[in-house]
Amino acid sequence: MRQNDSKVIGIAGGVGSGKSTVLDILRREYGAVICMADELGHEVMKPGTAGFDRIRETFGEAILSPEGEIDREFLARQVYRDADQLGRLNAIVHPLVLSEIRRRISERDRSRLFILETALLFETGCDQLCDEVWGVVTEDEIRIGRLAASRGYTREKAESIMRNQHSNAKLRTMCKRVLANDGELEDLETQIRGAVENLLENPK
Repeated sequence: MRQNDSKVIGIAGGVGSGKSTVLDILRREYGAVICMADELGHEVMKPGTAGFDRIRETFGEAILSPEGEIDREFLARQVYRDADQLGRLNAIVHPLVLSEIRRRISERDRSRLFILETALLFETGCDQLCDEVWGVVTEDEIRIGRLAASRGYTREKAESIMRNQHSNAKLRTMCKRVLANDGELEDLETQIRGAVENLLENPK
């Protein structure tokens, strides 16, 4: 890429669609910088951060592990069965993550693609930070099979998660480009190559 050609691409897709494979290709073939919001969410909860202090004040000492860190699994079990509690946690974590994403985008290497992956890309407004959003879509039966093989999910569990995510049809309407990940790896690589070339030749 030429200097100042850097683009910010958001990656959207449901569980089992193969977003990780897309990220790996972009990193390996194009030297892209990958920013994963889930990892940032862990960082803003580490001891010594403002996020850690606010979460401890909000949910109490019971959420801390013996090592003095936030026990994320315990906290998750508490908030996901109480919508009000989940809302309080999200109100702390999401703004901190969004602020860090903005910082990384502003300070990014202008010679490299910057890829943003977050499960709540549209819901948090992160799509507005991107030059383009690409959707990764895969037929539901293939996704269910992948989740059974890779995570041991039952059909019921996979379908329950998928029902709470954007459908393939919705992603096709929301995303600038769509990558179909139903076939061979080589086909996916070809689609990504075309999408990258098109983006750089026809910038927003």
